[in-house]
Amino acid sequence: MQPEKAFVFGPIIIFFLFFGSLIIGFLFLVFKVIRSGLKSAWKGVVIDKTYNERRDSDHHNKVNQFYCIVFKTDNGQTRKIAVTKQMYDSYNIGDRAEKKSGARWMEKVV
Repeated sequence: MQPEKAFVFGPIIIFFLFFGSLIIGFLFLVFKVIRSGLKSAWKGVVIDKTYNERRDSDHHNKVNQFYCIVFKTDNGQTRKIAVTKQMYDSYNIGDRAEKKSGARWMEKVV
């Protein structure tokens, strides 16, 4: 390779290698978090439900709504899980739920 080309393309190659490795590392982290969530399994009871509204600073008329259900698992841990409005409405305090390994969401236990 000619020295002029190495001088021009060298920094570009280093730039793409650096940011490419950052992107690959980020994707690896995302897949690892998703996989660990899918592997988890627990049973518990609903101890609290929370709801928050936040007005968007860019669009003053848009309101973001956040729904969360808090579970106390049978082994004593507390799990706070963000859910959709439909899931939020379907659970009441005292309901039992089970999250099976491989499932994305918990299910009500009757």
